[in-house]
Amino acid sequence: MKLLQCGYGHIGEILFKNEFAPIARAVKGELYTYDPNVASCPNKVNDLNNHYDVAFVCVSTDKSSDGSADTSIVLDVCKKINAEVIVIKSTIPVNIIEQLPENALFSPEFSGTTQHAGNHNYLVLGGNRSLCNKIAELYKSIRDGSFKFFFTDIKTAIVAKYAENCYLATKVTFFCEIAEVCKKVGIEYEDVRNILIEDSRINSSHTFVYEDHPYYDSHCLNKDIPAFISQFNSPLIKAVNEINTNRKRQITLDNK
Repeated sequence: MKLLQCGYGHIGEILFKNEFAPIARAVKGELYTYDPNVASCPNKVNDLNNHYDVAFVCVSTDKSSDGSADTSIVLDVCKKINAEVIVIKSTIPVNIIEQLPENALFSPEFSGTTQHAGNHNYLVLGGNRSLCNKIAELYKSIRDGSFKFFFTDIKTAIVAKYAENCYLATKVTFFCEIAEVCKKVGIEYEDVRNILIEDSRINSSHTFVYEDHPYYDSHCLNKDIPAFISQFNSPLIKAVNEINTNRKRQITLDNK
């Protein structure tokens, strides 16, 4: 079996190590990488002319000037790939679904590049069910029976990915605000935090507040929150983004 990974940035390197390379070894296949912007990809190919059984797309969808996701690289790569199944891991908006090849699936990644990424014991597969089943079979070769698969359509998988990031951005913003309240009344935020996370309805992820940056500033949230707003004009998420942007600006001014 021949596998291809397109995109070998920060997330791509993590996925290569934790998912794609183990799959290739388990199925006794070959894994190739394609990224013109990275010189030292493992088993690198310089073009997309060869045929592959499965291609994983992990290229960047950075923020455009209007806040929307720049999907040009994803669309360009998907058009050039010659593969039986194309699995898009890059976060994409719903408005490009009709431009994707018929053999493309969307399977959001939750790896992250910070200590807050967590350990996701499940895989979301959006698209044609028979193609999704083929990808599930690959993951079964490296996961045990406790691993969960969620099969759905591409649009649902996309919104679920954006919704998770929006929730985390909102959670960080909320706890940063509580930390500000604690300062105003002269109490310790950590004491309040410890009480809150003892409630089973509130888990501890994304509840640390950092003195030097009381806001979210991760690569994924910085691009995905504006992209969500660009697509859906959500009042709540717009407010979260505005609060976070203002906090960043104020901390920068205070540190000058």
